[in-house]
Amino acid sequence: MIKVITNENYDKVLKLSEYAFQFTIGDGELEAYKRKLDKQYILGEFDNDELRSKLHIYTFETMIQNQVFKMGGVASVASWPESRRNGKVKMLLQESLHWMNEQEFDISYLHPFYVPFYQKFGWELICTEKTYTIQKEDLTFIHSQNGKMIRKTKDDALPILMSLYRRFIEIHNSMLIRDKSWWMDVVLKKGQHVVIHVNDDNEEDGYMIYSIKDRELIVHEVVVLKESIKKDYWNFICQHDSMVSTVKWKTYEQDPLSLLLPNPRVKTEIHPYFMGKIVNVSRFLAKYPFYIKGDKPLILHLSDPICHWNNGTFFLKGESIQVFQKEKGSCVNPPNRGIRMDVGTLTSVLLGHSDPKHLFEFGKIQGEEEQVNLLLDMVSQVKSSILFDFF
Repeated sequence: MIKVITNENYDKVLKLSEYAFQFTIGDGELEAYKRKLDKQYILGEFDNDELRSKLHIYTFETMIQNQVFKMGGVASVASWPESRRNGKVKMLLQESLHWMNEQEFDISYLHPFYVPFYQKFGWELICTEKTYTIQKEDLTFIHSQNGKMIRKTKDDALPILMSLYRRFIEIHNSMLIRDKSWWMDVVLKKGQHVVIHVNDDNEEDGYMIYSIKDRELIVHEVVVLKESIKKDYWNFICQHDSMVSTVKWKTYEQDPLSLLLPNPRVKTEIHPYFMGKIVNVSRFLAKYPFYIKGDKPLILHLSDPICHWNNGTFFLKGESIQVFQKEKGSCVNPPNRGIRMDVGTLTSVLLGHSDPKHLFEFGKIQGEEEQVNLLLDMVSQVKSSILFDFF
């Protein structure tokens, strides 16, 4: 039986999380963890009164193409080993999507434990994460006269961080809109340091959040309003050359950081990071700032393995949308008019992660090449999605 978790079952939820994700909650942390659960919508699958599987949904807002979308963050999906591979997680995912649609969520994000598993339910990759691993011998100073660094406590830094971050996400794509509690409870973790960059006009124009442990400096997040500011952050990191043996700088794939590194031939790893799924295509497209040029409409034949309300044909012309619904998905043959794809493919395209031309060549999009070009025009100015957060 699937039911909504209430506080009377929080102990069971946390016990399963500890086992599945291999961590321990200290006695002094228990109440704080339970308060966090109060902010989440949690579904559990029970056998009599025993919790067997669960998933959590966070309520977020995200900025896509400078528009605000309501996003459901799926997290902490877990089952006891004896309850796995019996379809219960599938049932939880189905129920979560139905609930998100009823609550008028536009899109859902999740961090996958296994990408093909979530692709079966309509989620698709939307962004990557890049990590530079830099050895001490490569910490070479570069010329820069852009400003100065100001170290601040987390409480003092918070208003500045929130302001800079909000300006940053308005010129990028798919990032979370963070409220104060998310900053304090999740982003600014224990043991991390905050350094604000101040320019020659005494204006804050960048920040870095980092930590140091066991002779390793980890850069968790850098936000700058001008890329040249990263020179000053690089020199700041170089000032730690007597304290560290390794630097790990976490960032996004499109970050041009390698252009300023004195030795760009450092270990660089790029990994798939988050997946996304449009929860309700009609609602999403009504907010998405698209414009179809010319007289010919873009005709999208969409299929969704879980959300039947997304199955159908969407006519896009100018800024208007016409929808013709199908209960059981699109036809299996390439369409005579328009293009056919699944909801995950559409999500990846509209969030700037995938090129429609490449998807057409690989058979992920089928139909008329002319229509693919219309779709390409529609997303040609869409920036790649980036995400700094984890949940």
